[in-house]
Amino acid sequence: MILPSRWNTWFNISSDPKRTFQFSFNGSKRWSNDGSYSYSFRPRITLRPRNTFSLSLNPFYQVNKDNLQYVDTVEKENENRYIFGQIDQKTFGMVLRFNYSITPTLTIQYYGQPFVSAGKYSHFKRITQPRARNYRDRFHTLTNSEIHYDLEEEEYLIDEDLNGTVDYSVGNPDFNFRQFRSNLVVRWEYTPGSTLYFVWSQGRTDYESTGNFSFRNDMRSLFNVYPQNVFLVKFNRWFSL
Repeated sequence: MILPSRWNTWFNISSDPKRTFQFSFNGSKRWSNDGSYSYSFRPRITLRPRNTFSLSLNPFYQVNKDNLQYVDTVEKENENRYIFGQIDQKTFGMVLRFNYSITPTLTIQYYGQPFVSAGKYSHFKRITQPRARNYRDRFHTLTNSEIHYDLEEEEYLIDEDLNGTVDYSVGNPDFNFRQFRSNLVVRWEYTPGSTLYFVWSQGRTDYESTGNFSFRNDMRSLFNVYPQNVFLVKFNRWFSL
């Protein structure tokens, strides 16, 4: 079986890591002769004015289009039907890190990452000859006469033999996934070898099935989600024997 040809390229640019202000930028791109492709950009900014303080910001953005993405497996007349589709996906995230040593015995660390991703499916296909030598012979692209979307039930109805009767259905695979994770840790070494930790962790998760990416709307929806907060205090005492 011959797979579609694929090419990859990437680059990286960075400044002197010994500087107070550091910057780097890297990216990559992948594409193949079946029309699939993906690319991403990852800049990074770090500020370290002194050894006791550092702040870094690392956003990333990725676009992915795959013409043969798995959707579902359904059964018809005791035979499996493998349904694939074309996915158009966009992802944005950001990592924020903060470290501050107020004194040699008192430090603060913070980590936060908002993440949003949206994927929309189209050009649904039914696998027919998965081992065919010719890539185009491995699947049949469903026509508008064969597939219909039921807006109320949020599923695709498939009439494989075009007799007017639905043979099977596939749930809407479109998605909007949003998540935020953060941790704040305060560490205090109140006596040599003995420490006290104060930890605050917050998480937010949201999911929809629209598939439409909008940075503004997705981030607003994410931070409108009721958060899950966890507070933790850890006490450690060292005894000299």
